[in-house]
Amino acid sequence: MRIRTPRWTVGRADCDLADPHLYTGDAHLEMWRQARREHPVAWTESALAGGFWSVVGHAAGSEVIKRPASFVSAQGMRLQSNPAGVRAAAGRMLVVSDGAEHRRLRGVHQAWFNARSVAALVPTLGTRVEQRLDALLDRATSFDAIAELTADVPRWALFELLGVGEEDQDTLAATMAAAFDDSDPGPAGEAARTAAHTRIFGYFGELLDRRREEPGDDIVSALTQAAPDGVPLTDDEILLNCDGLMNGGLETTSHALAGALLVFGRQPEAWRRLRAEPGLIDTAVEEILRWTSPALHAMRTAAEDTELGGVRIDAGDRIAVWYPSCNRDEQVFPDPDTFRIDRRPNPHIAFGGGPHYCVGATLTRLEVRCLLTAMVQRVADIAVIGDAVRRPSNFLQGLSRLEVGLTADRGTGPRHPLANGAAPKAAPPGLRVALPGTDPAAGAIAVGTDQEVTFGRGVTGAPADIPVDDPTGEPIAGRIRAAENGLWFITNLSRARTYVVENEEGGGEYVCVPPGRLDMPVPFAHARICLPSASGLASMSVSAPDPASAYPAEEPPAEPAAAAFALDRRAKYFLVLVALCEPQLRTPATVAIPSTAEIVRRLRPLADCRRISPAAVNFHIEYIARHKLRVREERPPSGRAGGNWLRQAVVSTALRFRVVWTEHLALLPGGEG
Repeated sequence: MRIRTPRWTVGRADCDLADPHLYTGDAHLEMWRQARREHPVAWTESALAGGFWSVVGHAAGSEVIKRPASFVSAQGMRLQSNPAGVRAAAGRMLVVSDGAEHRRLRGVHQAWFNARSVAALVPTLGTRVEQRLDALLDRATSFDAIAELTADVPRWALFELLGVGEEDQDTLAATMAAAFDDSDPGPAGEAARTAAHTRIFGYFGELLDRRREEPGDDIVSALTQAAPDGVPLTDDEILLNCDGLMNGGLETTSHALAGALLVFGRQPEAWRRLRAEPGLIDTAVEEILRWTSPALHAMRTAAEDTELGGVRIDAGDRIAVWYPSCNRDEQVFPDPDTFRIDRRPNPHIAFGGGPHYCVGATLTRLEVRCLLTAMVQRVADIAVIGDAVRRPSNFLQGLSRLEVGLTADRGTGPRHPLANGAAPKAAPPGLRVALPGTDPAAGAIAVGTDQEVTFGRGVTGAPADIPVDDPTGEPIAGRIRAAENGLWFITNLSRARTYVVENEEGGGEYVCVPPGRLDMPVPFAHARICLPSASGLASMSVSAPDPASAYPAEEPPAEPAAAAFALDRRAKYFLVLVALCEPQLRTPATVAIPSTAEIVRRLRPLADCRRISPAAVNFHIEYIARHKLRVREERPPSGRAGGNWLRQAVVSTALRFRVVWTEHLALLPGGEG
C-alpha cells in the first residue's frame, strides 16, 4: 500500500477533522492557518471518516471544484455520507451527479433560481422581513436571532418557491434541522437523521401527488412536468432533489445571516459604516459570505491518478475542500482575518465553483441583501448578549443560538422616502423623477443620494412610491436608486416585461432592462423610462442634475430579454412585422422603412403568404400598432402624420423592446439571421 504524503500534522495530536465538535470554537482557525503554511494539501486520517485528503488553500480548493472530470461528486459530496444513500441518489440528485446526468438535473432547477425568478420574490420577502424587524424592535427585548429571524428569512423564500403551505412550514423546517443534526456522529444519531429524511420524503411525496392533480406555480409542479432530454423525472428524482433544495436553501442562508448579526454586533464600527454608506451593501454581502462560509467542506473523489498542488492523488482517493480555510487564504485575501465590508476583489468560493456552483447563489445573495437593506434603515445598534452557541457539525458552519438586542433608530422612517405619504429626509442632490402623466416641472419627486423609490400598481396597505396605472402589472414592478455623482440604477422586478430607458437628450440612444435585472446602471443624465402596460406605454422622466463623467460598463444579459408585448410568432402579422423591421435589423445605421409593395414582394415566396395583398399588409400594420404595440395611442409628433410615421413608430417600438430581433429573420425567405 502506498504511503500518502504529506500527512496532516498541525493541531492537537488527537485532533480529528471529521469531529463535529471541533468547530464549536475558534481553535480550528489557527489550525487551518498553520496548515496553509505547512501543507495546503495533506493526507488526513480520521477515526470517524477514514482517510482523505484535506485541502485548505484557495488555489488547490478552486482546482478541485473546477475539474469535474478528475474530481467527481457521484460517490458522495460530504464526509461520513451513508454509502447506501449515496448509491441510491447518485446520478439522480443534483449534488451527487456528474456529466450529462448533472446537466440534465441542473437545467430543470436553474429556471427557478435565475435572477428573473428570484427578483419576483423581492416585494413579498422584503415586506415580511420589514414587518418582522418592526415587531422585534417594538418588543424592545433581546431575542434568539436564529429562532425568530434568520431561520425564517430563507424559509419564507424557499417555501414560496416550493409551494409549501403555511400550515406545514414549522414542522417541515424542524424536520429538516433534525435531518442535518450532526451533534451525534454515532449509530443513534445516524438513525435519527435517516428517520428525519424519511419524513421529508413522505411530505414531498404527498405534495407531489397533489401537484399532479392540481399543478401550481411552484418548483414541485414544474418538476412533475419536466422532461429534460425528453425523459420525465422519476418520483425518486423529484423527492431526492426536493430534499437537497431544503438543505441548501434553509440551512446555509440562515447561518450566513446569523453570522452577519454576530460580526456586526462584535464590530459596531462596521455596522455604523454600513448605515452611513448603504451603497456598500453589495460588497458587504460578499464579505459576509466569505467570512461565514456556511458550507464547511465539499468532498470529491478522484476519478483518475492526478496531481493537486504538487501532491500525487490516486484514483479513488477522497478529497475534502475546507471552504472557510480557502476563504481566509493569505495569498488571495489581504488581511483575511479582518471583516471588511468594502473588500474588493473578493473571489471567495463560499458557493463552490465549476458545474456544481451553488444553484441557489442568486437567491442567497438576495436574502442577505434584503435583511441588510431593511436593517440599515431601522437598526441603530446590534448587541450580542452572552456567548454565541456554535452548532456541532463538520459539514455546515453556523450557530445554533444567538441572543441579540437591537436598538431602533426611531428617526429612520419608512423604507422609501415617499412611503405612506412621508416627506423624504434631507439628502444630497440626487435624481428627480416625474410621475407618469404629470408635468416634470410640477410633479417631480426628489430621490436623494443612496435613496431608492419603487414603482408599480401597489396594493392596499403597501403602495408603490410611484404609482403606475396598470392592473395587469406587478404591485412593485421595479425600483430606481440614486447614487453619488449623478449615477443611477434601475431594477426590473417584473416576470416577463422588458423596460426601455431612452436618452431624452437625443441621438436615439436607449437601453433595455430585461425582466429580473437588478441594479442596472443607466448612462443617461436625462431619461425616459417606458413601461409596457395593458393600456399602452406608461412613462416617467428621470433627471440627474450632476451627471457623472464615467459610468460602469453594462454587462450583457445572461439570456435574451423577454418580449415586453405578447405577440404570436406563428401569426401572419408577425411575418409582416419582421419584414417591416428587416432593413434596420440588418443595417442598424439605416432609417429605411420598406413600402407596402416591398413587404408584399418579400413575403410572397412563403407558402402562407402567396396571396397576401397590399391591403392585407396595411391591415396587419394597423393591427400591430393599435392592438399589439399600442403606438396608435400616442400622438404623432408635430408635422409628422400619416402611415409612414406610424410605421416608424412600430419599428422603433418593436426593436427597442426586442419584440423582433435578428433571430426572427430566419422566418423570411432565405432570411437567415
